[in-house]
Amino acid sequence: MRGFRLQLLLAILTASAFSPAAAQETRWSGSIAAGIGTRPEYMGSKDQEPVPYVAGELNYDRYFLEAQGKEVSLGTWLTPSMSLGVLFDVESGRDDSVKNDRVSRLPKIDDAMQLGAFARYAWRGVLDRRDELTMDVTWLSDVSDTHDGVVGSLGLAYGRKLGDRWSFGGGVRLTYVDDSYAGTYFGITPAMAAASGMPAFRAGGGVRDVGLSAKLSYALTDNWNIQLLGSYKQLLGDFKDSPIVKQDGGAGQLSGALAIGYRF
Repeated sequence: MRGFRLQLLLAILTASAFSPAAAQETRWSGSIAAGIGTRPEYMGSKDQEPVPYVAGELNYDRYFLEAQGKEVSLGTWLTPSMSLGVLFDVESGRDDSVKNDRVSRLPKIDDAMQLGAFARYAWRGVLDRRDELTMDVTWLSDVSDTHDGVVGSLGLAYGRKLGDRWSFGGGVRLTYVDDSYAGTYFGITPAMAAASGMPAFRAGGGVRDVGLSAKLSYALTDNWNIQLLGSYKQLLGDFKDSPIVKQDGGAGQLSGALAIGYRF
């Protein structure tokens, strides 16, 4: 399955923290979670597909490695509140195996390898000592010649412990893409229109979507927990007006997962 090798690499890296050498180094900490999820077949699709869910983090002093799905970030805390780092992400493509008949006639889009950077600032103890508010900005550029564009985002997240066992987190994110990205995933050339039966459409860059996410966690023990995750993205502008979305898909993109996690 697409992205599985990246998720396997995360699991191997996290498992290494359980080696005897790592156990002696008290500055190591982290977590890993695995489960099953569902997401749209492609951006703008109304059809869902099952996917494995893997996420985790490794921390050593002020350095950290984080991953969720196909996104991996490596960073360092410059201060107790501010961190910077590099970011790698795989943007899922689209092939002729999708359920929608007209979309399946469009040219195949390979998975895009994207590399960039992020900056993050956290405010701890906003309402009380058990919560945290985080703002981050990310910037990614295609390095695989798939869409040859850029993707940027601005996010705000809030997390809070709800007693001894429950914890909750939620966030909002705006995602921006340029003309090259928009044309690759949402544009339809005259030749593509003739092959698919959709009208031709020229998509321009801009704010692609506004997204909401939430995560609810219940601690079974000091180390083990169960997690329920959900996210919703609302496509905007040319992205929701593309025939790929407006005629054959949906502007509301819903994803979710159920996982079990371990913290060490």
